[in-house]
Amino acid sequence: MRKVVIVGCGNPLRGDDGVGPRFIRYLWERGLPPHIKLVDGGTSGVDVVFHMEGADEVVFVDACCTGEKPGTVFCVPHEEVEELPSSEEANLHSIKWYHAVAIARHLLNGNYPKSIKVYLIEGKSFGIGEVLSEEVESAMKELAERIIKEYSIEEGKVVELELKEDGYLIIPADVAERYLGGCMSVLVIPRGMHFTLLPLPTSAQGGLLLKRINKEGDRAVLLWELLPPGTPSGKKKAVWSDEEGGLVVSLI
Repeated sequence: MRKVVIVGCGNPLRGDDGVGPRFIRYLWERGLPPHIKLVDGGTSGVDVVFHMEGADEVVFVDACCTGEKPGTVFCVPHEEVEELPSSEEANLHSIKWYHAVAIARHLLNGNYPKSIKVYLIEGKSFGIGEVLSEEVESAMKELAERIIKEYSIEEGKVVELELKEDGYLIIPADVAERYLGGCMSVLVIPRGMHFTLLPLPTSAQGGLLLKRINKEGDRAVLLWELLPPGTPSGKKKAVWSDEEGGLVVSLI
């Protein structure tokens, strides 16, 4: 199965410039299989490069400002991607998609992606604190459908969990029953801004204790030691992965 990495670039605090990160969230909410890796490049910096390692194909989505009609979608030709600036021009604290490609070419060597595509959406408004314009949001959704169709992505059933401020992940009773059965512990495998929750048949296999916290049967597992610094609490999306045999939980 092809490993596809989709990266959304841009600043989510500056109106249409945030279409890339918003695109990633929109796809996640649709529920995608685990071989489609979604990366929020809005704040990842040079980490984006390492998410690209070993991928069959990387797809970048970003905003642009060329003077064309807002919502216009451009696809950067492959030969133009190959003629990008050198990695020396990159600012590692505010990396652009073309800098990520240049650095990846320099660092990844044999693990450089086999193919890279870049989609740019013409923006309308880039003011601080503004939301996406109607034109850009509509174009973003149309592009999402295009990519889902192009890569024959089978959408999964999305469930919702909750990460508390104290680091406990709350799993509703129906989700726990459907995917975790009667297990008393789970194995957590961190993968950047998502992790996989694997049910363990017996507590003798170790793992983290999966507690029953109320009469309804909701469960909780303490994750705080495994979370990336600054992980926000709140509602989190998850999809079941047959390939991994566990729940893939997003932290974005």
